[in-house]
Amino acid sequence: MLPNLRAWPYRLASRLLPLYRYVRRPTVHGVRCVIVRGDEALLVRHTYGDRRWAWPGGLVRRREAPAATARREVREELGFDLTVWESLGELDYRGSDRARHVVSCFLAQAGPGDPVLRRAEIAEVRWAPLYAIPAESLDGTAEIARRALAARG
Repeated sequence: MLPNLRAWPYRLASRLLPLYRYVRRPTVHGVRCVIVRGDEALLVRHTYGDRRWAWPGGLVRRREAPAATARREVREELGFDLTVWESLGELDYRGSDRARHVVSCFLAQAGPGDPVLRRAEIAEVRWAPLYAIPAESLDGTAEIARRALAARG
């Protein structure tokens, strides 16, 4: 199946969720994962929503621990089954959709091999030095990179 056809449910949801969040103003819980290999970290571009560079991640399911979400999202989106995660703390902010966003941030060492992309969600990946995050990245990406650099010493 073509990647564009598989991506349409994600694109539809990315258009409807902001409306729901604007009206209801819920607290949205998510994760962002810094996956490192040597001096570089893996950034992704999604096939839906904001297409700027971001750390892999996603929304926390009901009754799911953030670390379990990190493991699930990285396994689903990139094919890495990583079990050791270091917490980098949380970011708490009000998004443009007026919802409160609480993002748990994690750091993990990449597994062997290259990522196996879930093409319906991930359009592109890029390894970049933590100290040189692209200017075209989601809000908070540089802050998470600073935390990862500090954690790595």
